[in-house]
Amino acid sequence: MVLLDGRTWLEFIPPAECWQLLSGTPVGRIGTLVDSAPEIYPVNFVVDQETIVFRTDSGNKLRALGRSPSICFEADELDLADHTGWSVLVKGQAVELADGEGLRGATRLPLHFWALGEKAHWIRVLPVEVTGRRIYRRKTR
Repeated sequence: MVLLDGRTWLEFIPPAECWQLLSGTPVGRIGTLVDSAPEIYPVNFVVDQETIVFRTDSGNKLRALGRSPSICFEADELDLADHTGWSVLVKGQAVELADGEGLRGATRLPLHFWALGEKAHWIRVLPVEVTGRRIYRRKTR
């Protein structure tokens, strides 16, 4: 734990707890390179055996993942009134599930997406590094 000031401190979250937090969160963001420029996209996702699975349509995001599969994925939860929250960052490789058992297994996952569209492309993020942080704030009287 790291003390940030007299009222606030930061806790590093162990990987197992990071996966638990991600499992209860329906929306995250992927960061990738699109034509050599970083871009961030919100995605609905599901955790599957310590990997991230999401669906996408054709377009910039899918093209970027094909050109540069090294990505980061982030999800968080914030309490704006209390100035507390957590954030989990997953760095890894994006792999499109095109056919076979991997795709069949993914189609059985409870992945619900909010945006309209076919979302015909299934992507799995194979993690290389998982880190998390939680910020606390002492209640003042």
